[in-house]
Amino acid sequence: MVTNPQVRLTVRDYLSIPDDDENRYELIDGELYMAPAPSWGHQDTVGNIYVALREFVHTDGLGRVTIALIDVYLSDEDVFQPDIIYISIERLDIIHPNGVHGAPDLVVEVLSPGTERRDKTLKSARYAMFDVREYWQADPVAKTIAVLRARDGVFERVGVFGEGMTLETPLLPGLRVDVSAVFDYYVPQA
Repeated sequence: MVTNPQVRLTVRDYLSIPDDDENRYELIDGELYMAPAPSWGHQDTVGNIYVALREFVHTDGLGRVTIALIDVYLSDEDVFQPDIIYISIERLDIIHPNGVHGAPDLVVEVLSPGTERRDKTLKSARYAMFDVREYWQADPVAKTIAVLRARDGVFERVGVFGEGMTLETPLLPGLRVDVSAVFDYYVPQA
């Protein structure tokens, strides 16, 4: 965290931060958070999920899927940069040249040591509060994807999918994600 918790920031403050190619910034409930660039394995996992989602959504004309980095403006004090988002065709009007203004239908976060706690607590609560319909937490260490579905402003865990399993969701009927393939990524040698 890089801010004074006594000072609440807004989108205007967030937009005044100079471009930084090495760090990601997010505004969560008026507090500025920073995370270093993700690891190779993190990005490979993001790419594998993105390819599965994009192919399905694009082929069936269901909406749009995109990958980080893109700002998602949920309120004047909440600007996130999720790893992957899906927006249904009915809600494409929330996409603007400078980012997404409103809650995506689906948010995917790939957990990493620097952001896992925040992804599972602060961001999860804010995503639910602002009506993200479904939230996936992909864990490259456990090689699982937890699927959370919004209900009355909170998320309920509807399943945890591990290696050898196929992730399916009523949010995207017909989508089948091979979880083993999601976590099949190149590991650079030290």
